Amino acid sequence: MTASKHFLQDRSTLLLVSINTFLALSAIVLIALKLNATKGTTNYIISYRTSLGIDGYTQGTVWDVASFIFAAMAILGIGIVLGYRTYAIRRALSLAILTLTIPLLVLLIIVSNALLFLR
Repeated sequence: MTASKHFLQDRSTLLLVSINTFLALSAIVLIALKLNATKGTTNYIISYRTSLGIDGYTQGTVWDVASFIFAAMAILGIGIVLGYRTYAIRRALSLAILTLTIPLLVLLIIVSNALLFLR
């Protein structure tokens, strides 16, 4: 008979939680550094619509860009909580949730850097 493991005693979940935390912290640091480097700029490009042509850029404030930081924290928190809650039900589902959180954080890093690069 195998002893039941806890969520953070399983090596796979611990690895996935560590990767998710690293990606979220790197997203937060990258966004904060780019915002700190451009503290004199008040207009940031927050969206682009190709159908509008040259006027397709929408400008926003620093709080619009800082929402990416809050999104990274929310994705990390929700992913870990859902993974923890589903671990007791099914380990594979918990691992799937933690694994699918990784592409979300990677896409958040890509989009935020692309928008901050356009400013």
